Amino acid sequence: MRGAPLVASVYAIITEPVRETEFIEKNKEKWQRYERALERADQDPELLNQLYVHTTDDLSFSRTFYPNRSVRVYLNSLAQRTFLQIYRGRRGESSRFFSFWTDELPRVVFAQRRPLVISLLVFSLAMLVGVISYRIDPGFAETIMGEQYMNMTRANIDNGDPMAVYKQMAPFNMSLRITLNNIFVALLTFVSGAFFAVGSIVQLIRNGVMLGVFQYFFYDQGIFRESFLTIWIHGALEISSIVIAGGAGLAMGKGLLFPGTLSRFTAFKASARDGLKIMLGTVPLFIIAGFLEGYLTRHTELPDAVRALFILLCFAFILWYYVLYPRRVARRPQLEEEDLARGADAGEEALELGKVRTAGENLSLTFSVLRRSPGMLFRWIGLIALGTCVLSFWFYDAAPATRYFFGGTPWTNIIDGSFFADFSNFHELLTTFSRNRGLLYLFLVAGVLYALQRLAFEVFWRALKTRLRPANWRSEAYLYLVSLVLAVGLAFNGVVASFFAFLTLPFVMTWAYAGYSGLATTKETFQFVYTNLSSSYSNFLLILTMAIPSMWVLDTAIGGLLFAFLDWIVYADPVTIDNFNVILQTFSYLVLYGVVWVVLSVSLTLNFYSLREIEKAEGLLESIEGVGSKRRILGMEME
Repeated sequence: MRGAPLVASVYAIITEPVRETEFIEKNKEKWQRYERALERADQDPELLNQLYVHTTDDLSFSRTFYPNRSVRVYLNSLAQRTFLQIYRGRRGESSRFFSFWTDELPRVVFAQRRPLVISLLVFSLAMLVGVISYRIDPGFAETIMGEQYMNMTRANIDNGDPMAVYKQMAPFNMSLRITLNNIFVALLTFVSGAFFAVGSIVQLIRNGVMLGVFQYFFYDQGIFRESFLTIWIHGALEISSIVIAGGAGLAMGKGLLFPGTLSRFTAFKASARDGLKIMLGTVPLFIIAGFLEGYLTRHTELPDAVRALFILLCFAFILWYYVLYPRRVARRPQLEEEDLARGADAGEEALELGKVRTAGENLSLTFSVLRRSPGMLFRWIGLIALGTCVLSFWFYDAAPATRYFFGGTPWTNIIDGSFFADFSNFHELLTTFSRNRGLLYLFLVAGVLYALQRLAFEVFWRALKTRLRPANWRSEAYLYLVSLVLAVGLAFNGVVASFFAFLTLPFVMTWAYAGYSGLATTKETFQFVYTNLSSSYSNFLLILTMAIPSMWVLDTAIGGLLFAFLDWIVYADPVTIDNFNVILQTFSYLVLYGVVWVVLSVSLTLNFYSLREIEKAEGLLESIEGVGSKRRILGMEME
């Protein structure tokens, strides 16, 4: 192998042996410091991690050059002590599972008791609104519950079995279906809290109004007692869990609304972690409620006293576990201290660009870059989407509903399982010639892609804390022309656009950054990308693989929330509603695809440096030249 002598010589330089006495003399103070750290009662996990890494490095060195000397035995003992110290109090999985329910979750519930109380109040007021609305207009029940369901319920009442709806399906099928539906509703209520808690409030109001109307309907029919003793057998846990999920969403949104002294993103991470724990705590409740609805609720022949006692026991459990028990747990010392990220923001590490990274490492670094500027990212994507909507519909001389034809609504995509519908909708937004749109639309699409690419570069440079090249009209014109190439490639029908995207998108987006920053010529970029296909396409395909379920979840959860809310509060003729829905869908998809595009652009920008390192090895040559210079390890200097 031609490269073997070079590798061997580099290895020899780096690992040049020293005398044992010199090795001990240079490191003994560091080892003594390690021993003192291991004897401390209060342990710093980060320090222990550093101790273990450096101790094993020294141990490896001693095993190579002093295999039969006492220094190797000493370092082996020190490494064992460090390892045992790190893992000494780590509990088993069963213990961790038990402590989550007995200690960790109750503490989080107590810490987030205010959002949970607000959730209960909002839901209760919404129930009252539903009752009042029905009293004013009984026809409101058909509006909120659906005409078909209300007609079926009235028919069951006329037949003498008002609760027959719970006896129509086999118990197991009913339990499974109800459980999955309830978990989905609760998850939607929780996730909606990411919209500054507004989404969770909307979901709580919607479900509360429905429950109020439903219960008052039975009261109006003179069968409230029977309905209460039947519905609340499972409803005590089910409705309580939805309220708790709403509280989890409000807890998550609280970090965005009231970040305190933290950055908004850091506060959101901490509140989202708390909210997720509360949400996970409701899953067993939904499973139990689904089982009860499938197997027990149907037995309306049970004595009223038995059913009433069971309902009271369910409510008593909720009161005990979510109100009384958390107070008691909060008064005793914590079992294990956790860093909940409520302190000051930790400093971000500088980006190392001259390294060859795997696709997974590149993806992790991509999100590390993006999370440093979340405010700028979402603010500008929102403005780009808004500006595109205004220009697209303002200069369109027909009804907005005919401007775009999207592949189904979020809810139909759930039913038919069309996970790839988002890609056809992406093409619908960007195509020109296949939809007989004019050249002005092509230039608009190029402008959108230019703005997203420019935003990705700004986010990347902000994380890098430098600007590689000052902007000028030539570089901006270059970036717009590259964006125009992308717009032309996506302007044709779906088959042509798909081939273009798969075959050229990694190159064109890498080319955009390389040329804009002046770091590589077109020929060099082409060589980087297409002579290292595995590296180029592994990043590209990993982002797409991640984007498919992510876009689907966001599309279904967020889109479903928006359209359900609008259908509930907006009263207009069908034509106006269709026009408004298309405009809203356009804006939502532009935001969604804008985020994916920026993620892909940042990922390929980082991958450009990996490709350049593979071809030119500039980082490796720098490291070789730096061999022998002083390095600092935990305050100790080593040659």
